[in-house]
Amino acid sequence: MPGEPVRLTDPKGRSHIVTLRPGASFHTHRGTLSHDDIIGGPDGNVVRSGGGTPYVVFRPLLADFTLAAKRGAAVVYPKDAAQIVAFADVFGGARVLEAGAGSGALSCWLLRAVGEQGTLVSFERRPDFAEIAKRNVEQFFGGPPAGWQLVIGEFGRPGDDHGLADFDRVVLDMLAPWECLDATAEVLVPGGLACCYVATTTQLSRTVEALRPGRPPGAPHGGTHRVPGDRAAAGAGRGPPAAQASSRQGCPQGRSFIRTVPGITPPVNGNA
Repeated sequence: MPGEPVRLTDPKGRSHIVTLRPGASFHTHRGTLSHDDIIGGPDGNVVRSGGGTPYVVFRPLLADFTLAAKRGAAVVYPKDAAQIVAFADVFGGARVLEAGAGSGALSCWLLRAVGEQGTLVSFERRPDFAEIAKRNVEQFFGGPPAGWQLVIGEFGRPGDDHGLADFDRVVLDMLAPWECLDATAEVLVPGGLACCYVATTTQLSRTVEALRPGRPPGAPHGGTHRVPGDRAAAGAGRGPPAAQASSRQGCPQGRSFIRTVPGITPPVNGNA
């Protein structure tokens, strides 16, 4: 269909992702491919360039598309997106808030996870990044997804909540998620889960410290937190390797917490 991306693969396995437009052509050193020869054809079709080279046509996998898409901010790689979707337990029909849309790669994964009945609200504070995210998401889905709202602004800024509330999941893909924990607790439903995804052990340590019992006023109330494997501890990044976080510094790492009913104080986890 016009407006949809396709992946063209030549006999040597080299791939190109092209957005189809009526009357347009894709130029290679082996000749020109007409988009009109591809539009309306079946998935897995073979078309030939002007020089006679065959190209196999498939709809691109989301992993292929996000790696090849135009970037502003660094994209979330497929292996990391899979961890986030699983770590945050994103389900079909969920209401999800994403802080830090970047280039839109994670937005695509979240939109696919929530499905047509779900909702994703993505915050991006930089207008240039937001424009790239918008273009990439609309290119992959063939138009603006019905359940997606892109907000140009900073999530968690006091007095600027955009009237948002009752989210099942919040994904914080940002430099300082610990600064947005109050706002996160306010928009989550009881039982809702937030996932903080950061790049370094130092960031993970600060996030863990902000979630510890006895935290200073202003931290989210009524929340517990967990990490698969229970290897992320307060002070991660300080002390011996055995006490450090589960991922080495420089690799994306995650931390999540679940919101309890307001006014209810959960029991203290001695390992937190």
